[in-house]
Amino acid sequence: MKRIFLSLILFLSIFIIDLKADDSSHNTIKKMRADAHAPYSIMLDHYHKEKEIMLSYRFMTMKMDGYLSGSSKATYTDARTKQDGSNYMVVPQDMDMHMHMFGGMYALSDDITFAFMSSYIENEMKMKRHANGAIKTMKSSGIGDTKINALKRFYQSGDVKIHATLGLSLPTGSISQEDTMFSGSKGTLGYGMQLGSGTYDLLSSATYFNTNSEYSYGVQISGVKRIGENSKDYALGDIIQTNIWGAIPFNDNQTSISFGSEFKFQEKIDGSHKDISSIMSFAQDKEASGFKRIDLSFGINHVFQNLRNLRFAIEFIKPVYNDVNHVQLETDHEIILGIQYNL
Repeated sequence: MKRIFLSLILFLSIFIIDLKADDSSHNTIKKMRADAHAPYSIMLDHYHKEKEIMLSYRFMTMKMDGYLSGSSKATYTDARTKQDGSNYMVVPQDMDMHMHMFGGMYALSDDITFAFMSSYIENEMKMKRHANGAIKTMKSSGIGDTKINALKRFYQSGDVKIHATLGLSLPTGSISQEDTMFSGSKGTLGYGMQLGSGTYDLLSSATYFNTNSEYSYGVQISGVKRIGENSKDYALGDIIQTNIWGAIPFNDNQTSISFGSEFKFQEKIDGSHKDISSIMSFAQDKEASGFKRIDLSFGINHVFQNLRNLRFAIEFIKPVYNDVNHVQLETDHEIILGIQYNL
């Protein structure tokens, strides 16, 4: 919450600057609508004109709490039980993830835009040792995977835009994260606490976007394909997801509200982490991976037209349907804050 509070202070500070800015400064720059881009949770939703440069920062926080088995709520007893009927010694209680994402885009031409994104991740998972009820918080942090994409414009006529992307995720995030276990010795953390996939991943997407004087809307289909296994003898599941959204501008098109929905499917982990010799909890169990999920989102965007169309966005995401393999922590919500700036 402290991080969110600080980001809101930044937003208010920029807003005050915007109100005081000289009106003549934005007369030389084409005004951008607040809904000219998709909600901030959707990546690679737009391309740029030749030689344009855009820089972005996103902060995402996710809270996981409670248990799911399939699409139903699960109990502590369920979370402690392996698929073969035996018991885990340790049970995850909840998890918090904070991710800082730094991005840049450069348009080689009106038809081709390149995009780059890196991240810094902080994970915390509270664990309970069943035998004596002891509680311990496991932590991991560091650089995540690096993503490089090319965006190709295929169609633009009036307010309709269609483009596709192809990219590669580089395994710069660690898959060897450890922490001190209940025994007092170091041990390898579970799959969700690692910072990357460990594999080179193919990235692709296709996006349709339409605007008119009263609203905008769009659809994006995207996927992630793992290339082989990583150095620890496993591969995270491939991903397919679909996003739909709509937005309504107001305040002379400087502000907009957005509504969206995402369907995401991720396959189960293939292989198993060779450094996890003893599976102490479902967080270390490859059987407790993979899911189908539907999220709903609500966002607010504001463009500071006096500051070269600096864009600020906040978005709240809530899962409304979850179907997981075995037993997993339930995602409660996500919050995303972000800034975009065109040079």
